[in-house]
Amino acid sequence: MVTISQTLVIVGLVLILAELLVGIQTGFDLVLIGSILIAGGFLGIVSNSVTVALIVSVILSIVYIAWGRSIVKQKITVVTKKTNIDKLIGKKAVVITAMTPDTAGMVRLGDEDWRASAEDVIYEKEKVEVVGIEGVTLLVKKIKS
Repeated sequence: MVTISQTLVIVGLVLILAELLVGIQTGFDLVLIGSILIAGGFLGIVSNSVTVALIVSVILSIVYIAWGRSIVKQKITVVTKKTNIDKLIGKKAVVITAMTPDTAGMVRLGDEDWRASAEDVIYEKEKVEVVGIEGVTLLVKKIKS
């Protein structure tokens, strides 16, 4: 017969496995709550007391939800710099590595170097205009002087 303490350990393990299947979307909540249930269940098994298992599990869960969750969220939140890549279209750049229709080259746009491709042969130091973007490659055309 499975005791309540053993059930807490099993449910904790299931929550941790669920986190592995779901991924980071839950923000490690399932792992931490699963760990709390495992800890409470083991303490209940060691002390041979269902009351200890339930009290430890409830108190640790409340502490995590009220206080620890915000700390974990701060640690796993990734701050990204949002950019608008479309604003590059129409900008002028200087070729720093020549390109052909079959081979990509490099251009300097502002203070950044970008991979670029063109339908024509364009040599180093020539000026180009960005006409489109495919993935991380700028599509450029030579500026007629």
